[in-house]
Amino acid sequence: MRKTRAILSAALFLAACGEDGTKNDGDLPLADAAANDAAADGATPDARTADAAAADARAPDALTPDAAPPPHLTEPRARIYAGDPITDDGQLTEVTLPETNNPEGRLTNAWANVHNCINEPGGLTATPDLGGLRITVSLCHEVQTARPDADGHYLSIAPPADDADPNDRFAEVMMYFHVNRVHDFFKGTFGFTGRDDSLYSLVNVQFKTEPRLPIPGLDIGPDGWIAFPNAAYFPEESWNELAQSFGLPPREGDSIIFGQASVDFAYDARVIYHEYTHAVIGTSRLQTRVLDAYGLNDDPRAMNEGLADYFAASIAGDAVIGRYGLGELDATAVRDLSVPRRCPADLADEVHADGRIIGSATWAIRDAIGAEAADRIIFRALEQFGPSTTMPLAGELILAEAAGEGAEIEATVRGILRDFGVIECERAQRLTNWRATLLPRVVEGTASAGVAGLRAFVPGFAQHYVDVPAGTAAVRLSWTVVGGGGLGGLGAVFGGGGPAQLGVAVRRGAPVGIAVEDGAAVLTRDAEIDPPATRDDQVYRQSVVLGPECLGDAARLYLMFLNRQENPANILAMKAEPLDALPAEDLETCGAVGPDAGVGSDAAPAADAGVASDAGADADAAPADAARPAPDAQ
Repeated sequence: MRKTRAILSAALFLAACGEDGTKNDGDLPLADAAANDAAADGATPDARTADAAAADARAPDALTPDAAPPPHLTEPRARIYAGDPITDDGQLTEVTLPETNNPEGRLTNAWANVHNCINEPGGLTATPDLGGLRITVSLCHEVQTARPDADGHYLSIAPPADDADPNDRFAEVMMYFHVNRVHDFFKGTFGFTGRDDSLYSLVNVQFKTEPRLPIPGLDIGPDGWIAFPNAAYFPEESWNELAQSFGLPPREGDSIIFGQASVDFAYDARVIYHEYTHAVIGTSRLQTRVLDAYGLNDDPRAMNEGLADYFAASIAGDAVIGRYGLGELDATAVRDLSVPRRCPADLADEVHADGRIIGSATWAIRDAIGAEAADRIIFRALEQFGPSTTMPLAGELILAEAAGEGAEIEATVRGILRDFGVIECERAQRLTNWRATLLPRVVEGTASAGVAGLRAFVPGFAQHYVDVPAGTAAVRLSWTVVGGGGLGGLGAVFGGGGPAQLGVAVRRGAPVGIAVEDGAAVLTRDAEIDPPATRDDQVYRQSVVLGPECLGDAARLYLMFLNRQENPANILAMKAEPLDALPAEDLETCGAVGPDAGVGSDAAPAADAGVASDAGADADAAPADAARPAPDAQ
């Protein structure tokens, strides 16, 4: 099952390569123009169709062989979406593109190297052997198709009649303009030179598998090409590690790739800014999970997403991320930073969802003190983050930068960070009767936790608590889980999830404690229970009744879920029922309060608890429910 996951992930990684398996060098970059400096052209949807037809008729490749090459202009003109098709109401804006450094005018310069991934033979392939089953994964063909018109401008290149067009040239123009714009923002505003390179950017990505693999959430066209509803940043290291395992050539440099589904992710400027910000954050910041007093902590990776959202929104001056790229596929996936999200109430065990906490907090700071000061404070703090910086530490670093702006600003920022739970958060949520409507609650497995040494068990990302009313005789806990693994951690979808069963640690009056002593995880709890699981179709149900010895006289009971299996477990429902009378079934007894070192051996020492998360930062499809990965692109 893990091999199947790797194969499907490989399809996405492969797309970040050049035609020969390596990145094309300096003369083929991706670029973005800094100025939205012209008026909207007033194109209607009907006009777009006409423009697309005209573009085909006037394409440079259609010129006669003896025609003079178009002039190479220093300020060529083009038309793009300043934001996205929805925000701009289908209207295009005429802009000046940065000069290319390719003599034919292909869209490449010092900051950008834009390629189109055409649905035709010629792309990279991998054919791994899965224990006798051979699956061939083929990528679309990476070429540069956008070229200037006879007058040196790109005004003939317009959106196609159908946004699902897998080969359109307009996506290249969008990517070139907006990558240059976001590069110029970070360099011009903060003097940031860490991305002064020609970032390989690929649009219209789709892939094939042979034999065809039905992948939930991904549509297979009649020609066998599989839609890729996502966008992602891929560090060089991620590709090379995966390429080696499949016998493919390494490549130099990072890349961002944008998929083609029923919508074109390259048409959404804020998605481009988001992925580019991941490249700015890089691989030395906000990459690892850590173990802390409440369990497994994914703060660093969630903040990587949330801060990518923040800067994308701030550059655009609009709090909504993915209005088109995400919203046209799933309205619930759109992220609006103007909607406050707080810790712990809004924790959801998924990095894009949890990233909304720091994203909405920083947007509130921007609203309170202005974009210029907020951007400066947040970027300067970000430069000090490490791979395992947690949200409270990030909050303190943001506060330190805010203090340099004056006492009034520091007080304002402190109040916002405290209100949103950034600097003070007990990661425990009240449990009554919960059912997944969008995202399951995930408890990672020992093979997927991403924290070295957690081989005996993995704690959940947050704890839960039950308020025990006076006179309660017992509390019945019940939950429903499905096995994880495969794409998005949902291996049961592919028949590889296996049985799912969780244990639960219980403590009266205080959160369950977890620490590392002599290389072994040590829980401070009153009981650790592993109730049997009953299978109901693909779902497993568990329950336990906590009797008087478990409840004691505590007004609050804390719970930590524990996964002892290799694969993640996705919780679909949880329920806590205070009972007025003792039930007929057996009651669990909880023993004495205090630490117990007899569980969870092999945990890493605290200083080494965090290790890099799965390669391929962003590969951003978050699970939308227990049956399919969401179309979340960022």
